[in-house]
Amino acid sequence: MTASINTSSAALAERLETNRKYSAVDFQDWLMQRLAVRPGADVLDVGCGTGAQTLAFLSAVGPRGSVSALDLSPESIATVRTRAGAAPNLQGEVADMMDVAEVVARRFRVKRFDLAQSTYALYYATRPVGVLDAMRRVLKPGGRIAVCTPNNPHGLIEFIRRFTEVPAANDANGRFGPDVLEPYFRRHFFVVDIALLCNVQRVPTVDEVMRFWRNTSYYDSAVADRVATAVEDEISRRGGFFYEKNSYLIVGSVPRPDANEEA
Repeated sequence: MTASINTSSAALAERLETNRKYSAVDFQDWLMQRLAVRPGADVLDVGCGTGAQTLAFLSAVGPRGSVSALDLSPESIATVRTRAGAAPNLQGEVADMMDVAEVVARRFRVKRFDLAQSTYALYYATRPVGVLDAMRRVLKPGGRIAVCTPNNPHGLIEFIRRFTEVPAANDANGRFGPDVLEPYFRRHFFVVDIALLCNVQRVPTVDEVMRFWRNTSYYDSAVADRVATAVEDEISRRGGFFYEKNSYLIVGSVPRPDANEEA
């Protein structure tokens, strides 16, 4: 298998744009409705990427609130800063998620948050529980943690599996919510809310499907021609290439008495 892992900000931007154009449900609207960020809130955005959620939070909190965002990619943080303009209540920092506690303590102006959240990022951390510990320890009284991740099955991955082996990490990513997040949240919070989204994508052209796939961690150039032929056949029969893309959102609030102890 000749897989290609593309985690650049350009690759992320292409995937997000394809999702935005062809999803049956607007993911951003779905997420923001459930997070219900209020004006004046202070938000911590962990693994912010190119700012899809960061900018939505910035709009929601207004001038009296703040957004503190971090990402490992300098490209992504540069993109966030550019897209936000000169917003004085946004601070973006280049940092590994594993260092979130140090970044909050030493670099962010805001030290306590109404919402600490991570969307489609935390499962990349080498020790996600450590990141979660740091996130919950910087909450204000009454604050919440929210994490959104992929959820199995992912229709495109299942389609590609017909032609090649899919890296085990992709399957693990789709189990991250129920296997890792839910036990953690139930251990540390009295109130745990879980929302599931089944979002059907309808991509109209072979080129767009292939471009999206090339920008994933499960791309395999050795079977690209076979996949393209199969996608073309699907589009000719059904008027588009359809697959489901599932998401898992978990929100924790009202910390248990041991919430400040080591996990």
